[in-house]
Amino acid sequence: MKTNRSKVASAKFFAKLGYSTCWEDPDVLKSALAVTDRDTVLSITSGGDLSIGLLLDNPIHVVSIDLNAVQNFLLELKLACFKGLEYQEMLSFLGVHPSNDRLHLYEKLELHLTPSARTYWSQHRVLIENGVLSQGKQDHYFFHFGKLLRILSGSKKVEALLNHKEIFSQRHFYDHFWNSRRWQWIFDIFFSRMIMSWYMDSAHFSLVKDLRFGPLIRKQVDHVLRNLPIWENYFVHWVMTKSYPGGNCIPPYLQENNFDTIRSRVDRITIVNEEIETFFDRHDCGTFSKFNLSNIFDWVDDNSFIALLQAISKKARPNARLCYYNLLHHRVIPDTLTAFKRKYNFAMKLLQQNRAMGYTNFELYEVNPDSMRRTGLEDK
Repeated sequence: MKTNRSKVASAKFFAKLGYSTCWEDPDVLKSALAVTDRDTVLSITSGGDLSIGLLLDNPIHVVSIDLNAVQNFLLELKLACFKGLEYQEMLSFLGVHPSNDRLHLYEKLELHLTPSARTYWSQHRVLIENGVLSQGKQDHYFFHFGKLLRILSGSKKVEALLNHKEIFSQRHFYDHFWNSRRWQWIFDIFFSRMIMSWYMDSAHFSLVKDLRFGPLIRKQVDHVLRNLPIWENYFVHWVMTKSYPGGNCIPPYLQENNFDTIRSRVDRITIVNEEIETFFDRHDCGTFSKFNLSNIFDWVDDNSFIALLQAISKKARPNARLCYYNLLHHRVIPDTLTAFKRKYNFAMKLLQQNRAMGYTNFELYEVNPDSMRRTGLEDK
């Protein structure tokens, strides 16, 4: 396990800010985990959005963990906004709205940061000046794609796609004016193994064999653009225009009606900078009732996958829930691990509702179901 952990931790992608926003749908997470006021949640930090958004479901505690310290510094900064800024100031500071005053606003936040986070942001003030929500490596990758579409397809055509207010007209526009060979060619090249490995990190795709990345990812994106309401899909707007339309077409943690609730609960989040394997070694059995694991299993080999799941089964309460995404390499928990009961039909339904573009698989499991504890057998 030490060798496998070090391989993941040493990937170049984790040395800098990989994600400045979360590219996973919080509505899917909300339905999948069904967090309540009785839950203690373990959540991968990533861009921090989902860990913060979990507070809206009133959990007892959220432990947000990431092996990349920079992602945790970003989460600290976002949490500090709820402590030190008013709502409109937060939107301006993060980059939702234009601003020339971000460094001044940052002065209000420094006292709410740990010394390590203050040191990092003092050395990376340009990220703050430019609005931190748009500074992640993956975010830049998606923005370049949106810019390419506006250049090659025309801004008017992009705006026409985004502004349909009915599914019927959206689908008609997509089928007859958008889904051309030109679109397919642009997409398949931009999201090819070569380009993604060059821009992101080839280690992310080391487990993916004999797949054409573009067509597989495009199938999921086509579904989003054709079948889900695009006028209220802030993921699509962010990629194609680098902006949010406003109102409720914005991540839940940034919505005005959620500001005071989150502000009153920010102290329920504990941020941990550690590899998840060693973190589990230090915690008691039955600690967590919900697990948001993002796409961590995309990065680990089969032995590490099984070892992590065995650790999770020991730390999970009865009837805990666990969910995760896969980009290309689909990881299904084997039947031999009887502590996990797969919720396949519900997970596939949620995947069809997923507004974020990219992930091709979503998994949801119940961990340590009561029936298994009574009989020692998995409930088929």
